[in-house]
Amino acid sequence: MKRKGLISLGQTLFSNVINFNKKSKQPQVSLPLIYAGSWQFIDELSNRTHCLEITTDLRILIDHRELTCQVQMLTSKELIFLDGYGYHLRIDAIDGKPISVYDEADNRVYELSENLDSDGCL
Repeated sequence: MKRKGLISLGQTLFSNVINFNKKSKQPQVSLPLIYAGSWQFIDELSNRTHCLEITTDLRILIDHRELTCQVQMLTSKELIFLDGYGYHLRIDAIDGKPISVYDEADNRVYELSENLDSDGCL
């Protein structure tokens, strides 16, 4: 009897651990949604603030003008576009949030900050 009770208790505890692990997993966010939004960055050479917008269907706009480009790679850490001139534009993300954009044409990295303007761009 004792042995049967311990086996039953062990099975219950094992089942609870499995169910706990299933419940504790975070829901997966669709990769395009990590990057979708509006950010701003400062070009220190021209001392201008620019707006970067990425749509949920991964179109990219800078200062309200859409860039002609194709998505080359999409992961939870980076989104890479290839423009019509053969240059890459890479958006880096940490913890599901874009933090910087690398422009291969200028060979520069720009730090992104959330755009708080109500219309989405300055």
